[in-house]
Amino acid sequence: MYYIFVENNEINGCGQCECLNEEIQNIEIPESVYYDFIEEPLKYKYEDGQIVENPEFQSLKHKEEISKQILEIQEKLDILDAKRIRAVCEDEIRDEKTGETWLDYYNSQIYDLRIELKSLETQL
Repeated sequence: MYYIFVENNEINGCGQCECLNEEIQNIEIPESVYYDFIEEPLKYKYEDGQIVENPEFQSLKHKEEISKQILEIQEKLDILDAKRIRAVCEDEIRDEKTGETWLDYYNSQIYDLRIELKSLETQL
């Protein structure tokens, strides 16, 4: 037996045995839906007492991917900010030929990431 658990009209998990919590509704589902739900939980939703495919799945998945990319960029920006602080303190030349400092180098990387970040944020 395979189940999807529903609480307050929202899916909150799945399992191979019933949840005994009285506040959780156990909806029996086919094995194929169970394993599909494990891979893609956004693909299904609870509607009218049943588990049905979510017509907004592709849109939700796209937004989830964009959110992950945004988090990755924010992490990169945090790392670059720390490097930039060090570059301000040390004020060393990165490239003798061009005279580019480490601060200039990190600022250009941050600039590019911020443009990418703004582009992604407009897609949400």
